[in-house]
This record gives sequence, structure tokens and C-alpha cells, in this order.
Amino acid sequence: MSEQHGTEAAERDEVADAIRDVCAAVIMPRFRALGPDDVMEKGPGDLVTVADQLAEIELTERLVSIEPGSQVVGEEGVAEDPSVIERVAAAGTVWLIDPIDGTGSFARGLPRFAVMVARLVDGQTASAWIWQPTAGRMYVAHRRGGAFCNGVKLERKANPRRDLNELTGDVRTTFFVDHKRMELMRRLADRDRVKVDHGGACGYVYPELATGELDYAVFGRQYPWDHAPGALILEEVGGIARELDGEPYRPTHTSWGLLSVSHHEQWDPIHRELFG
Repeated sequence: MSEQHGTEAAERDEVADAIRDVCAAVIMPRFRALGPDDVMEKGPGDLVTVADQLAEIELTERLVSIEPGSQVVGEEGVAEDPSVIERVAAAGTVWLIDPIDGTGSFARGLPRFAVMVARLVDGQTASAWIWQPTAGRMYVAHRRGGAFCNGVKLERKANPRRDLNELTGDVRTTFFVDHKRMELMRRLADRDRVKVDHGGACGYVYPELATGELDYAVFGRQYPWDHAPGALILEEVGGIARELDGEPYRPTHTSWGLLSVSHHEQWDPIHRELFG
């Protein structure tokens, strides 16, 4: 192994360690122990907790120490200063942080939340980490290096289901304009295997796509910290995330509307079925 690859491997391990450490020290002690002043609203229905804020501060310090000179874009930092999101397209290394993905679940004492980090290089996702603390699962991916769960490589799924009525889905219609939302809901009527506006964390949905538990997911809102980690994990096992116009997902693009599928060859037929 070259010195460069050895350094990268060490950094990757350090990132996973940093995520686990910060989660154990800052997030989990507050799980099901939040006080009335520990939960706030950034906007109507958009929750943030003191655990989100403190975890992002701690992760920022740890990640920058791993790669001095790197920049950070965190969900809570952007909430405080929207101009921070412009760093996503910066040259060099930029860390994306979602300190608690699924804050609503976390605040209600429900276990379906995750900590997500992505490492961008020149605007492209190079590595990704998703830590599901209540499940004890760490998903890691490196571009052209495969995706892993707790060190075990995730294999590409063969023989995807062909009958679209049998596909499993997780669809969020909340952020679509009204006429598109109503049309999408009409097309999904009577689909027993599709969850509509179920909510929950991207840090669970993308791993479920990567393992084949889900066949597809539709998202309206497209913030980079929500999708960059999972999209890379999914891509490394043969799935794909694309914008609704067919363009590949890019963390530098914050348009509205994303369709992610477990098997890349199913993107077109699923897109036609839902939006054609």
C-alpha cells in the first residue's frame, strides 16, 4: 500500500472513530433525556436540539484536525448563516456534517436517527459515513472502493423485481408544489408496499436502498448533508440517485426533487411510472 493510500485509510478510520466518539459523548446521553429548553424550532416544524448543535461543533473540530486546512459545511451552521452552503463547491476538501439526521425522531425518543458525514474533494463526494447509533451500524463508502457495513462489504443486488406494483418505496411529497404532489399521490394510491410521507431519516433510507430492503425513494428537499453520504453508499453497490430531470445527483446542486433507486437500471421505468 502506498503512503498516500495508507494515510487515506488512517483518515477514514479516524473519521469513523470521531463520529462514534462524539455521538457517545454528546448525543446519546441526551437521547430520551432532553429538557423543555433543549428543543427549538429553526422554522415551522423544523426542529433542532442542543445535541445537534453541540455535536456539530465537536465534529467540526475533530474533522478539521484530521485534515488541517479543510472546510466544513454543517446543517446547523447553514441554519445560522445560509452563505456557508457556498463552501460545498470550494476546491480542496470540504466536510459535510449532519449531526443528527432525523432530529424529529431523536427529539421524540424514537430510535430511527443517524449521524452522517461526507468528505467532498473539489465538489465531488469522495467518502461517506453513516452511523446508526441505536442499531450499532456504521456504513462507510469510498468512491470506487465499495461500501461496507461494520466492515463487511455490501454486495450488489442481482435480479431486481420487475413488477413495479411489487416494488417497495419511501416517498416524501411534502416539498413538491401542490399539483405535482397531488399527481404523485394519485399514482401511488393503492400501493401497499410504498410508504408516503412516512418521514424518518435519510441515514436509514439510503442504507435500506443499498441493501435492497427498499427499491426506491423520492425526496423533495435536496440539501447536501442529507443526500451526499447516502448517495455515494448507494452508488457503490449499483444503485443511483438522480434529479427528476435525469441528471446525476451532485452535492453542489440544491434543486428540488430526487429519485434514488436500489438498482440503477430501474431508474428510468420507476421515473416513468411516477412522473412520466
